[in-house]
Amino acid sequence: MKLLPKPKAPVAMDAGVSQGMELAGSVVVFFGIGFGIDAWLNTTPLFMIALVLFAVVGQFVKMYYVYSSAMRHLEEKRVEESRGTLR
Repeated sequence: MKLLPKPKAPVAMDAGVSQGMELAGSVVVFFGIGFGIDAWLNTTPLFMIALVLFAVVGQFVKMYYVYSSAMRHLEEKRVEESRGTLR
């Protein structure tokens, strides 16, 4: 009689965590660059806001293309596996 439950299969969370850290890191870096440019030019936070928006939009576009590529690869793999079982 076992009192411990069966261990669950490991879930790959590393891709999501790394994408989140990359998003946050790029926003912080571009925020710092924009803050530095605004301080150097004595301007309102124009560059800071513009560069943060640039970082966020750029990261979401990158995530979209990475996700689309991964789904296309998995779909091709699934089609290939289904063809193999029918023959």
